[in-house]
Amino acid sequence: MSSPYPRFPAGKNLILVLLVLSAICIPTVTAITVSGAKYMESIKAGETASFPMTVSIGANDDPTDIQVDVLGFGQGVDKSYTPLKTAEDTSPYSARSFITVDTSSVHLEPGTAKTINAKISVPANTGQGGRYAIIYIHALPGAGKSVTTAITVPVMITVYGTTLTETGSITDLTVGGVTQGQPILVKTTLKNTGNYHYYKTVNTVDVRDATGNLVGNISTNPSVFAIIPGSTVQYIAAPTLQDIPSGTYTVNSKVLLASGKVLDEKTATFTVDKNYVPPVTETNITLTPGNAGTLTTPDGRYSISFPQGAVLGDAVVTLKPYSRDRLPGAPANAKLGATSFEITGLSGLLSKDATLLVPYSEDDLTAAGRDASLLKLAYYDAVKKSWVILPTQVDTGSKTLTATTNHLSVWTVMVSSSTTSGSTASEVAPVATVTKSPVPMTVIFMAFMIIVIAYGECCRKRK
Repeated sequence: MSSPYPRFPAGKNLILVLLVLSAICIPTVTAITVSGAKYMESIKAGETASFPMTVSIGANDDPTDIQVDVLGFGQGVDKSYTPLKTAEDTSPYSARSFITVDTSSVHLEPGTAKTINAKISVPANTGQGGRYAIIYIHALPGAGKSVTTAITVPVMITVYGTTLTETGSITDLTVGGVTQGQPILVKTTLKNTGNYHYYKTVNTVDVRDATGNLVGNISTNPSVFAIIPGSTVQYIAAPTLQDIPSGTYTVNSKVLLASGKVLDEKTATFTVDKNYVPPVTETNITLTPGNAGTLTTPDGRYSISFPQGAVLGDAVVTLKPYSRDRLPGAPANAKLGATSFEITGLSGLLSKDATLLVPYSEDDLTAAGRDASLLKLAYYDAVKKSWVILPTQVDTGSKTLTATTNHLSVWTVMVSSSTTSGSTASEVAPVATVTKSPVPMTVIFMAFMIIVIAYGECCRKRK
């Protein structure tokens, strides 16, 4: 009687099947490149301009079919550019209908390139300001391809000789919740109410107390994206604050052009119910194998003590804030506290344990039901995708937590009555302190297959 279950081939046939499966399971990626990946020129109404773009793929890529589409210019609240289909492209500043390409599809053999010519015809009755579109160049899925790439080419046309209006309106200003040890986020929403785009906008935020004294501020980096007319975008800023007492505070937010011109400003208030403790201040230290070192934040609240020989080579270790909103969920029978931070700088583990001294806040204590003995330091093991809760010494007098570890990662104060096992420096061999690219899974798999083949040959010869 035949078995109802499928039979799998043995010996060399099995190896052949595994090799075929490996080829099937490994996704292929076609990486297209485009020279001339942005158009920013002035064109007179009634005139025409050309815009050549050279599309190419690498010598190791598969033969590829590429599609070229002229689409509307959309923009997300994060300022990123988004191609819009015809039905979605309703902006009065659209240039989609102005543009035609000499071909909508291109076939490329490995290592070759072809030029696509775009023709831009600005109608005679085009109004004032700028006009916008996106040329979307993308590889089509083909046999064996599970991943394709695409290039978004922004087209920003200035209608020559017309009046350019650069204006904006802050439509919303929101101050996030006040949590001990976490940044206070100020979200400013701006709409471009003009007829022209602007680059390198900056958001400045000031925080003042009830008497008008400045207690914190920040200025964001200039935006790398242009803000397109009609688009609504958001700026998120975390003002640098020190310990501030309870009370009512006023936030003033401004969005400025690169020239310093203020597009708009708006104020809002927020309340601090109890003395606010800011997140950790980003601090770093350069460690060397022959010396001990202690990383201490400027306010002295956090410290990490590294013994001599903790690293195998020079390494810059950084302690910096990490938003609680980004933390993975707590394990069973545990709860996330309010304090979180990150330690970076090593590709692996310390060869000797470091000692962490971390303050706990009133919000941490509240999460623990006012029982400080339940507070633990925990790090997230990204490999195992789980939290490791460490044995922790609690000093209620100084309101600090102390633990030892050889693991640098994302950390939090955890509420838990127990700990979970974590590796120590004596249990795990140290690795290099210089960050390196991980070994690709394809290399690991092929190395495994070589071992399998070698083992099969060995067994065959023994027979």
